[in-house]
This record gives sequence, structure tokens and C-alpha cells, in this order.
Amino acid sequence: MSDHVLLVHGDLLTKERLDTVGNSRRIEMTPKNRLQYVVFLPGFFHYKMACADALWRIYLQPKEGRDDENSLFQSVRYLRPDETKKMVTKPGFRHMHEVIHHDLQASMLDCWRLEAQSQNREWTTLELFTASKPSWDTIVSISHTIVEKYVARTDTLDHTHEKPKEQWDRHFENQVLRNRDRSLYVDLCQAMNAGDIGRVEASFLPWIYLFKATGKHKYTIQILHFLTNLRYNYPIELRNIIRMNLLCNPMGKPLSFCPVDWLVERNNLYTKVIFAGTGPNRTINHIIKQSPLIEVYRNCHVTVENTFHLTHCTIRHAQPDMTKTIQRLASRVKEKHSHMFKPGQSAMCSIPDQVAAGMTLMQERKVSMADEAETDDIEPEDLID
Repeated sequence: MSDHVLLVHGDLLTKERLDTVGNSRRIEMTPKNRLQYVVFLPGFFHYKMACADALWRIYLQPKEGRDDENSLFQSVRYLRPDETKKMVTKPGFRHMHEVIHHDLQASMLDCWRLEAQSQNREWTTLELFTASKPSWDTIVSISHTIVEKYVARTDTLDHTHEKPKEQWDRHFENQVLRNRDRSLYVDLCQAMNAGDIGRVEASFLPWIYLFKATGKHKYTIQILHFLTNLRYNYPIELRNIIRMNLLCNPMGKPLSFCPVDWLVERNNLYTKVIFAGTGPNRTINHIIKQSPLIEVYRNCHVTVENTFHLTHCTIRHAQPDMTKTIQRLASRVKEKHSHMFKPGQSAMCSIPDQVAAGMTLMQERKVSMADEAETDDIEPEDLID
């Protein structure tokens, strides 16, 4: 075992337990006895849930921002009119995940309408734009323009805030900040589905700042620690091994990659819930005995479904058709002129740039830690890693 490593996927609780065990064995003589061969990898499914929760804390949790006509809560009234109360209390991951995707789609439709019209005044609607069969170069060019104009950047906002307040547009700033944060989340989801681990790794830094600004300090520390090890501390061979094992593709199909911890949670669902027994039979001993037969039970179910032509009728459901809902939401964005910059325009609530706020907090924390290091005495145990 001294020549090998053991990769452990899990959530932050798993990480804390591994740290507890490792700290209790720091006095051992060999790396094997110190459990240094155990390498923790953050579960990307839990990481994605943390990202969705961070956006909820920014855009839905604050009460003062819900009445603003350009807030995410107003979009929820269109996307989930029967669940507005649930969305502002503590929605599940799936609810927040779908709201982010659908709201961004509506905003991007309005951005494409504006940019298509700016290039050709005859393209007053997206239907006319698509009917003209634009070239791929035109589509790429408009895409870059949309990112430049309608997705916030910290340096651009800082430059704007250096001007007099009469030249600010809080309404437009709220919208472009939402576009940026939602785009970061959707890009992360697409990168995971495609198995593009490079894009997933590139997403760590902005999300570390967002975690810090929204009070998710444990995720800030653990993701930063993992990123530092992956970039600088681990040997090159181990870095490649870790990158190739952060995602898996059980189906072997394109765009079907999933985090390993999601697969573990799925197996736990079958082991502890579906095939765990009922009534007095639902005991730990029964679950342990049945756990090796989980795949056998699932294969039996699949065989019966295929025999009776019930393919995908019991375990998979078609995605809801949100076309009309998103079109209605896009029409509302158009009516509110959310992507039109007007100097002096105000908003009921001004959303701060949480990436810049998190960056400031990280720098303050770094300075305070440096001050503490200058005043505190260093013990020999502090040098043991």
C-alpha cells in the first residue's frame, strides 16, 4: 500500500472524518500508518449543489430584493407559480437547478434578439434571424458580443463605479451580474456532463470567491485546499490520475458523465431505500445481506420492463416542455428593458458583486493569517504535514 494511493470521493463530512483519523495518527513512523496514501477528492455532485445554494443565497434569500421588477423571484413567479413560497424558504437542489437554467435561457433569448437587431434591422425577431440562416461565423461573433456586453466583469463594474452615480444603471448591473453567475453555473453543469475536467477545474476559483462571500466557509477552504494540491503539491502522475477519476460515465454515452459521489448516492438509494425491506424486515443485517444483490434485482426489473415493452416508463420521465413558459418570461424581460443600459436608472435593491466581495474577504483573511504567523511561536509539530 505504500506504493499506491486510495482515492476517496465524498462530501465535506467524509473529508472531516478522514482529517480526524489522519490527525490522530500523525505520530506514527511510516506514511502507511499515518494513512498518507488516502487522497480525498471532493464529490462534484455535492459541489454542484453548493453552487446552486450559493446562488439561492444571493438572489432569493434576501427579502429586500424580491419586490424588484428585475429580480430572480419575479422570474420564479413565471417558472414555478405554485412554489414561490418554497423557493424563498429552502428549495431542493432540483428546483433551484431548473430555475437557474430556464431563467438564463429566457435572458439569453432577449440578448440574442437585441444583438441580431443591432447587426441587421430587418431581424426584429429571433424567428426572422433564424429564417435568414446566419453563418456560423456570425453566430460566433454575436456570442462573443453578448458575453462582452451582457455578462458582468469585475473590472468593468469597478470602472463604472468610478464615474458619478448619475451615470450608473443599477437595473442593468443587477441583470448582467445575474447573467454572469447563472452562466458560471450552467457552464459547470455542461462541463460535467461532457466530462471536460479542464473546464470544471477552471470553475473552482470564481466559485471559491462566491462561497466565501455567501458564508459557505467550509466549501471555500476545502475546494481551495484541493485546488492547491492539484496544481502545486501532487506529483504530475498523481494529478493526471485524479483528473481522470473525478467523473465517470457508467452508460458510456456522450454527454453522460456524472460525478462519482452521485453514483454512490444512487447506489445508497437502491441499497437503503428501494431494496432495504419494509416493516420489521428493514434492519441493518437485512440491508447488508441484500446489498450484493442490488444489481441482480435491477437487472430483473429491466428484463421485465423490456419484455413487456415498458422501456423507460417506470424509471425515466420525459423532460417538461418549457417552451411557452420561457417565451413568456423572455417577453417580460423584453418589456422591462433589462438589457438596455440607461444612465441614472435605479433599482429597489442593488445586488453586490459577490465575486469581488469574496476576493476582498480572501485577501483580508490572508493578511490576518500573515499577521498571526508573525506573532505566534512555531512549534515543531506545526511543521509536520
